[in-house]
Amino acid sequence: MRILLKKIKQLATPTGSMLKKGKDMSQITVMKDVDVYIENGRFKEIGHGIKPDIQGENGENIEEIDCSDLVATPGIIDPHTHIPFAGERHREFYLRQKGKSYIEILKEGGGIINTTKAVRAASEDQLIRQNLEYAMEMFSKGVVVFEGKSGYGLDIESEIKQIRVLCEMEKLLPQKIVKTFLGPHALAPEFDTYDSYMEFIVENMLPLVYEEFGGDIFADIFCEKGVFDIRQSEKYLEKAFELGFKIKMHADEIEYTGGSVLAASHGAKSADHLIAIETEGINALAESDTVAVMLPGTSFFLGKPFAPARRLIDSGAAVAVASDFNPGSCTFNDPHFIAHLASSQLKMSPEEILTAQTLNAAAALDISDEWGSIEVGKKCGLVLWNISDYRFVPYFPGHSIVHTVISPYIDGCHVE
Repeated sequence: MRILLKKIKQLATPTGSMLKKGKDMSQITVMKDVDVYIENGRFKEIGHGIKPDIQGENGENIEEIDCSDLVATPGIIDPHTHIPFAGERHREFYLRQKGKSYIEILKEGGGIINTTKAVRAASEDQLIRQNLEYAMEMFSKGVVVFEGKSGYGLDIESEIKQIRVLCEMEKLLPQKIVKTFLGPHALAPEFDTYDSYMEFIVENMLPLVYEEFGGDIFADIFCEKGVFDIRQSEKYLEKAFELGFKIKMHADEIEYTGGSVLAASHGAKSADHLIAIETEGINALAESDTVAVMLPGTSFFLGKPFAPARRLIDSGAAVAVASDFNPGSCTFNDPHFIAHLASSQLKMSPEEILTAQTLNAAAALDISDEWGSIEVGKKCGLVLWNISDYRFVPYFPGHSIVHTVISPYIDGCHVE
């Protein structure tokens, strides 16, 4: 792969390999009329008037693109999705319009358990086919990396099946997939209590998942009143960390339980949702390197309040933004719409949103040394936009504004 992007009208990117906290989230680099040269899947040179050798070491010719009418940003990174899943849950969507809560639907055998039945019944091939379509939709909108979770199987065989599906999908896609084990997502139907299920997860699931997939996988838990409490969550996180997992958490989504404090104190890479977070949790995240991942699409879909992104940023926390794409509580996988919600509802600036969807999103997945910014040496995830200015993205959702997506996993450019 040898690509020369000539005279990019405007290039906007955060810089560095570390997460950006507080006011530093607004500090981005903007360049005009700049060239970017890509070789072997990485940014090789950034500047003006770049003239690489006509043929590279392997005799490859250069693919040159006139970018004089285009804007460039790093490729978008989605650090929280529930891919892969099977089935659908549209009936629950209408039950909520009649006043049923998420927890009420879950206790009546709906919610996650509905998807569990579908995932258990689906073959790996069926899961791959359905979820490849979702992933390619995301790629066409600029998503070059996304996180996928298990958590809909709730037994050893089905949980491992979901992670294997993610591994197979990654071989077929132009995207990097970061994998997460979310066995403690709900109470498995075979168990009577959360304590007995947690014991099974800690003693059986976690060791088997680590044995098969190694230390490159995250462990996540749904810490919430009526689901897994703080005591159970701490037991899980400590075992996961002991085995060698990187950790993250669903925290303080429906009620404040202190999940954000637990995430920060245990070195979690991210604490996600945080709709109900309180001052104690905000301060804990601000004093840590745990990324606060906002999921505004879920608030919009469920008609719930939005997480206090402004307070988190102003307190000095690192904030990222993700889709939470799933069949039950957020069916949006469009990063442009999520960016719009981050602006209109979370009150984030365009610069903060750009950082939140790129470098901080990469930090939430522990890949910011290679992804999340347009800098020499990093992986060449990049979006060329058919817009006048990078600030246009949150303002103009629902339109086809992506010109080209570049990924290190494809030979040349894509999506024109």
